[in-house]
Amino acid sequence: MKKITLLVALLISSIGFSQEVLQDFENGGLGDPFGDAAASLVADPETGGSRGTVAMLSSNPNGTVWQGINISLTKNVDLTSELTMTMDVYSTVAITIAPKVVNGSGAPDSTTSVSHTGSGWETLTMTFDQGLDATGPANGKYSGFVIYYNWNSGTNGFGAQDSRVFYVDNISGIGADPVVSAAPTDAPPTPPSYDAENVISLFSDAYADVSNITWGTSWDTADIDDEVAAGNNVKKVNISGFLGVDFSSTPLNLNDFTHFHIDVWTEAETLDKSLNHKLSNHAAGAGETSAIEFTTTNVSTPALPDPNPGTWISYDIPLASFTIAGASLDREAIAQYLLTSNLGIVYIDNVYFYKEGTASVANNELLGFSMYPNPTKNLLNISAKETIQKADIFNVLGKKVMSVNVNDTQASVDVSNLSSGIYLIKYNVNDAVGTAKFVKE
Repeated sequence: MKKITLLVALLISSIGFSQEVLQDFENGGLGDPFGDAAASLVADPETGGSRGTVAMLSSNPNGTVWQGINISLTKNVDLTSELTMTMDVYSTVAITIAPKVVNGSGAPDSTTSVSHTGSGWETLTMTFDQGLDATGPANGKYSGFVIYYNWNSGTNGFGAQDSRVFYVDNISGIGADPVVSAAPTDAPPTPPSYDAENVISLFSDAYADVSNITWGTSWDTADIDDEVAAGNNVKKVNISGFLGVDFSSTPLNLNDFTHFHIDVWTEAETLDKSLNHKLSNHAAGAGETSAIEFTTTNVSTPALPDPNPGTWISYDIPLASFTIAGASLDREAIAQYLLTSNLGIVYIDNVYFYKEGTASVANNELLGFSMYPNPTKNLLNISAKETIQKADIFNVLGKKVMSVNVNDTQASVDVSNLSSGIYLIKYNVNDAVGTAKFVKE
């Protein structure tokens, strides 16, 4: 049984609204910490304390400045008219932390700060009207709650990392039923047919995606789910902070590529909102050495349309339009894609890089092209209505791994030396070019 103090009751009465406990940690509630922070559920640290289970939050002096924890709420919190919540915090030293509400349906994330005197258990009042850390005042119903461990109230920015340990209990606010968000009912646009060497896909049904890619990392703050829209695989992303997509084990050389493409669907109002794209370059595998970024707004080119058209929004962003976000504009070893936005829930599909002017009409049926067996272990038999001049095979990174001069209507291609995985074969019949996908077992 939790101890709700008279102070909390008087506070709620004086504010003039009805709060309820939205997380007391008796049945879990801790999400994943991020930025090298630590978190666990423990007993009340106060001698003779009667609070039961509480959350112990531990800062890492060698972690990031923005380290923190995601906390699940048992109900949404309504911050439409009253912007105040309360939280019990235990600490033996004075600290300042930065709570944040996230995952609002069409509502902006909002960060505030609160300070603790170091006197043991204190009930802290959080008012989400400041919009710290590039957020805005709260205005909606939120399902997620974040605590940043280190905050500097003097600079209104993240504070220096230290070894602080503090405890949290009884996160309270105006409870609300979950808001059912809208979802796309139409299919995303069908991408053009690009030759394998002219496109690198991070996520799409049209192309082979790069290998060893992680959507939603341990170090980002977004919630991501795989869903289907009109028969198409899509990603549903609830952005709170940023989404991380990592492919650092197989970094991409984008020097010869001209554009970045992404399809986006959202129900949120788009006025004064943005989508921010960052490509992190990891030269020599040494972590981020530089980065480039592009911010999509109502006035950028291409732009985020206003008002919201209610349909899929397609972006083809020239890589030359990306601006410097690190030491240089290098893109020979892009290892991560980061997406930030204040749109809340977005659906995305067809995320890829391509070379402008290289889309081909790859009509296998028209050319009478066929291949078997697929999957194959050793031989890939190919044939067409007319003479196939040559065939090139590319891996999912767009690298040519084999070239065969055919000069016949059919051939058996020995692929036994290829590693297991997905490949694309590009073939020439007269002046036409076709592509097809096969699997090497």
